[in-house]
Parts: sequence; structure tokens; C-alpha cells
Amino acid sequence: MREGASGLWPAALAAVAGSAMVGTMPLMARLLYAEGIDTPSMLFWRYTLALLVLGVASRMRRLDLRQAWRDGAWRVALLGGTLGAAQTLCFWESIKSLDTSVAEFLFYTYPAVTLLLDRVVLKHPIRPVAVFCIAVILIGAGLITGPGIRGGGIDPRGLLWAVPAPLIYAVYLAINARLLRRYPPLVGAGSLFAGMLVTFGVAAVIGGLDVPSRGSAWLLVVFIGLGPGALWMMLFTYSVPILGASSFAILANAELVTVVAIGVAVLGEPVTLPRAIGGALILIGIVARALSRRDAPRPDPLPARGEREGPVASATGG
Repeated sequence: MREGASGLWPAALAAVAGSAMVGTMPLMARLLYAEGIDTPSMLFWRYTLALLVLGVASRMRRLDLRQAWRDGAWRVALLGGTLGAAQTLCFWESIKSLDTSVAEFLFYTYPAVTLLLDRVVLKHPIRPVAVFCIAVILIGAGLITGPGIRGGGIDPRGLLWAVPAPLIYAVYLAINARLLRRYPPLVGAGSLFAGMLVTFGVAAVIGGLDVPSRGSAWLLVVFIGLGPGALWMMLFTYSVPILGASSFAILANAELVTVVAIGVAVLGEPVTLPRAIGGALILIGIVARALSRRDAPRPDPLPARGEREGPVASATGG
């Protein structure tokens, strides 16, 4: 089946919007750390609130979550609780001992890793435009994060966390691109977050769960639960199966642009010529990839497991 711009553009916009939303997380984490909330506790509250919202939305859409679970949505939860939690943990642990710019640059090599995985493991052909987009984005990321790298912020402990993150995330995307086609976005989003909640909930209980003590901290928690939480995951589970892993990985670099923009606008970081050029290159790579997808073939979606059995397939997501 071939899908024109009318089918791919909404998914591309969803990928960019969701990734830009996640770009606010480093600032939110910084503020929550200042409130005495550690990483496992922050993620526990984020996933808990997001799941409450997704649960209410699923009920309003009359999705049969129990049927979806029996039809295999538990596999999505398992993926979230393992690879999803692992790539999240790697990134947040790496920035504890690495300069944030270094950690971000290493993580944002994942589009190249995803493309390589598509070619070597999945035997997908590599289009020249994808190689161009990734090259442009990597150069842009290097220009943005260059000052941190030149500043000598390299710590072996941080590298041990940062280096595996792109590979884990690339595999995570590749599996999601196929697995999530079986379920409405609400089901996929809720299942991924359910798995992550179990993993980080156990970590929070073992290490001690930090509870926000001030109203300002609770507002931050509500924000990360609703925006970079429930809404972002909905956009993720909608766009990844349509775009495929490698295309999503390229468009998701909107996250890095958002991180830099927040650093300049909120934290008062200087606007340097290399950073400006780097941000422009990343935007060029994102737009070029989005435009190149307008005539790209879209794989036939896998049938939802509930199609022949009842309520899960009666709604197409939200």
C-alpha cells in the first residue's frame, strides 16, 4: 500500500511535536532535583500520572484493555519495562558524571545506529536522502554540543552509561515500529508506560520514594506527567508505526533543538554562531527527511489482534 503526504504528514508532525515536548524534560529534571526528587522517584511520578490520564482516555474511548492485554499488549509492557527503562536509565545516569552536552551528543547518534540496524539486521534498503539527513544532523549536533566536549567533560563512568544508550534506543524503536501497529495508540502508550512504571517503581521503593513537599514541585510533576508523559507517549505510539524507526529517529532530533532553545531562553546560555548553525542544520535534516517521505511507501499495517475478536479494534486510537 502507498500512502501520500496526507497520511505521512500527520505522523511526521506528531513525531516532531512529541519530541519537542520531551526536550523540556532536562529543565524539568533540573528543577525537580533542586526540590530533592531523585531520578527514579521523578520517573515514578511521571509514569503514574501519565497512566491515570491514559486510563481515563481509554475508558472514554471504550477500549477493552483487558482484551488488549490478553491479545498480547503485555509484550509492549515488557518492552517498556526492559529496553524502554534501560535507555532512559542510561541517559539520566550518564548526565550525572558527564557534561550534558557530551551525553546528548552521544545519545543523538541513535539515528545513525537505527539506520545501520535497518540495513544490517532488517535488510531494509538505505535511501541516500536518509544518509544525507543523518549526516547533516550529526554535524549539527556536534556544533551544538562542541563546547562541552572540548571542555573536557569526559568521565569513564559516564561513558559506560552513555555509550550503550543509542544502541538500546535503536533496538527499542525498531521493535516498537512493528509491535505497536497491532494496537490503538492509547493501548500502546499505556502498555509502554505500565512496563516502565513497574521497573522504576521497584527502583524507587528500593532506594526510597521521594514525595514532593511543595506545591511548586507538584506542579512540575503534573506537567511532566501530562505533557512529556501522557501526550508525548500518545504521539510516539501513533507516529512510530507509520514512519518506521529510522524516519522517526531523524525527526525526533527536534528534541535537541528544544533543549538548546530552552537553554538560551530560560537558562541564559549564550547564542554562539556554531550553535546557531548547528540548530539550523538539524532543522534542515528534519525538514528534508519529512519532505522525502511524501511519496515513500508505507508498510501494510499488521491487523489489530482484536479485529476478529471484539472491542479493542472498535476504536483506532486517539
